Amino acid sequence: MPDPMPIILCVKSSTMATECIDNFQPEYEGAVLIFATHLLDLTFDIVIHVIFSAAAGALDIPMLLRGEILSPSDQHNLGTKNYSKAPVAVILGRMYDDANFAEMREACKGRSNVPWLRQDPSKPEPPLGNGFAEAMVERMKACLSNLVAQGRFNQDGVYLY
Repeated sequence: MPDPMPIILCVKSSTMATECIDNFQPEYEGAVLIFATHLLDLTFDIVIHVIFSAAAGALDIPMLLRGEILSPSDQHNLGTKNYSKAPVAVILGRMYDDANFAEMREACKGRSNVPWLRQDPSKPEPPLGNGFAEAMVERMKACLSNLVAQGRFNQDGVYLY
């Protein structure tokens, strides 16, 4: 089984962060997925770091992409704080608008070698409430699986989920 693949999650509430983290775990913890004709053995270390604002993302994401270790004492960070490997993807929730996204991307200019996932505004959004995070994480997982199958990890790009 391959080593876990760490990801950064950018959301604006601790409730959404917790629900997303919980919904990533069951399927991706040591899962074997069959995608198209490829057998993919994926293990995501789920979420190593949670970003709650564009300003925090502009500070933390560049350091994480360089493989730097952030202080594990950050009590607001709901991620695993396992910084032994650099993240393989940055995923943004729907509350991050174009300006927030641009601020974080600009801070990472020349340093980003990972895919950045954003919500596809052309796709219908599930109703808010119970099941919202689960439905959105399923879309995130599908996008991540597509990127793995296409060999697009370790390269910068913006993808919609």
